[in-house]
Amino acid sequence: MKMKAAKKDSLVDVACRELVELFVTLKLSPGSVWSEAELSALIGIGRTPVREALIKMVHEQFFTVIKGAGILISKISIEDQLFVLETRRELERLVSLRAAKRATDEERAQLTELSNLIEEAGKSHDVQSYLKYHFKIKSFVAQCARNSYATRALIPLHTLSSRFYFAYHREFNNLPIVADAHAALTRAIVSGDDASIESFSTAVADIAEKFTRDLFHVTR
Repeated sequence: MKMKAAKKDSLVDVACRELVELFVTLKLSPGSVWSEAELSALIGIGRTPVREALIKMVHEQFFTVIKGAGILISKISIEDQLFVLETRRELERLVSLRAAKRATDEERAQLTELSNLIEEAGKSHDVQSYLKYHFKIKSFVAQCARNSYATRALIPLHTLSSRFYFAYHREFNNLPIVADAHAALTRAIVSGDDASIESFSTAVADIAEKFTRDLFHVTR
């Protein structure tokens, strides 16, 4: 089926999305410093929308504002990522269970389509497509849960996790495994089976935590 068309985004929304993509794919290198003008030129959007996007994103821990210098892109930390995963584990379980109860039939159909797409991205070892569908699934599941507080808390955590995975995914080459796990969790949400959701939510969290802890031993 065709995905439902989204409403047209504002320039600020577009700027946020472009900046997040550059952050996740390390084109905004960890530890680098950027001015508003440089970011505006990089994404081809005016400085005012970029400034408003940065204000909107300032509390999401993607960067630190340095007065008179610009913004400092946050560094990648294995220890910080473990805290991110600890928080995600609980919130993602809650949101998944609520989405399973509150999603409409049309939303369940869209989730099914997204589960197929992320599974295919894993099979083809396409990390950028995987991350794109991962973000779409997590955002859409949060929308289906009808809990704006959980959504605001989860989205930055997923962005930080996506950057972490993009930075280190070649270390263990587990993309098919992690994509299958997310596809299975998404299908469990569609089914509305709480026991399956609990099981697959735990599996997704365990895979991410193991990946991070194993990486600690590789890089120490």
